[in-house]
Parts: sequence; structure tokens; C-alpha cells
Amino acid sequence: MAGKTAIVGKGCVACGECARLCPSGAVRVADGLSARVEESLCLGCGLCAKNCPTGAARLEKREGHDLPPVRRTRVIRRRLTEYLWIGEFFFVISGFCNIIFAWLGLIFLFAPLGIALFGGGKAYCNRWCGRGQLFALLGKAGFSRRSLPPAFLRSPYFRYGFLVFFLTMFGVMLHGTAQVFSGAPPDAAVTFLWTFRLPWDWADVSAFPPGAVQFAFGFYGIMITSEFLGLAVMAAFRPRSWCAFCPMGTMTRDISRLTMRR
Repeated sequence: MAGKTAIVGKGCVACGECARLCPSGAVRVADGLSARVEESLCLGCGLCAKNCPTGAARLEKREGHDLPPVRRTRVIRRRLTEYLWIGEFFFVISGFCNIIFAWLGLIFLFAPLGIALFGGGKAYCNRWCGRGQLFALLGKAGFSRRSLPPAFLRSPYFRYGFLVFFLTMFGVMLHGTAQVFSGAPPDAAVTFLWTFRLPWDWADVSAFPPGAVQFAFGFYGIMITSEFLGLAVMAAFRPRSWCAFCPMGTMTRDISRLTMRR
């Protein structure tokens, strides 16, 4: 009896959403670079294809093969790592209450880079990304249209172009911080979408060095901007559409490629 099986083609960004959703454990991101499907375990349910942010996962006819004799489904147990979205939520709220908490966001910067540099591939994206979990939960709750993002958002040209732009703006933020450390007055405002200045003067930060405060303002602005963009594409397209061009995901994927060549 012929059926359907999932395959993963070009465009996979190894976000791990397909592996998380697969009820039979047929999909794995073993090398940290792209997902792989064990055809003998695939049930052809299509969950991976329906949720893939880049459209790399799809269903094809299973020619010349029987369906798995036993339609096994794994028991998906709740693990503590599935609640990391609370950390993402806490970061946004705590930074809103007192901008100095924006320094906590460095965890989201150094953790994925460190894991990739030490040979862990994109394990952070696959298992521990609180932002990705938050988008998936909101999508499950009905806040996503669940349509495939347009081709240009999934293209490597946009992905790397956005990475260059993101790193450029990050460098501008660091330059402004360095100026404050050198004696310039701090700018007590969060820059949203790299354009709009939002006054942020309701928390007392006088006990902290001006340079540390300036970095907090700049870094928080970048983080809530990327959060907003992720929420926007989540609502307009598939829940984890942000993963298709996430700068951190792009960097960790390329770092993983380099480390695995050694």
C-alpha cells in the first residue's frame, strides 16, 4: 500500500521545529545543519511540512514501500527545557521595568554562539531557544495564519543581507556605548526598529556606570526590535518564520559548518 513520506530538501535552516513536532521521532537534526527523515518511521502526517518556516520539509508519495506496519507515536513528555519561553518573556518584562536588566539578554547572545563554537551545532535553536518556543506556542493558540513565507524571506540573499544589516546596527550600538564610556552623556532612550526613540526614564539607574546603562538601552532596543519582527512574521506566516532569517541562526549554522570541517 502506497502512502506519503516526509522529505527535507534545500532551504533547511535546522530550526528543529519538525523534529519537535514529529509524533514518531522520524525527524532528527543530527548534524546540527539540516533535518533528516527516517522513512521507515515516518507516518506521513504532514506536521513537519505544515510548520516548516522555509518550506524545506514536504510530503512525497512513498512509491514501492509499505507504510510502517505499526503506526507508533512517541510519548512527548514535558521537559523543563520546554518552558524556556518563560525566560524570553521575563527578559522583555524585566527590561521594561528596569532597563539594566537588558544585560540578561547576553545569555541569548553567547549561549548559541558558544554551543556552535564548541561543536554543538544548532542545538540551541533545536532545543533551547525560548523565542522560538514562544512563537510556536502563540501559533498553536491561533495567532498565526500558518501560511508559507514569501520566497524572498526564505532566500539566502535576504538571510545574509539581514545578517549584515543586523551586525552593522549592532556595531553602531557598540560605538555609541564606547562614546559614553569615554565621557559622552548617555542617551536615556530605547531605539525601536532602529528609527523610533522611546523615552525610558521611569527606572532609577543612577547607581550604575553610564556606559553600562547606555549598553542596556542599545541592546534592549535591538532585542525588542527583533522580537517585534519575529512576532510580525509569526502572525503573518508560519509560527517560526523568524527562524528563516534569524541572524543568530544564520551565524550558528555557518559556525557549525566550519567546526565540522575540522
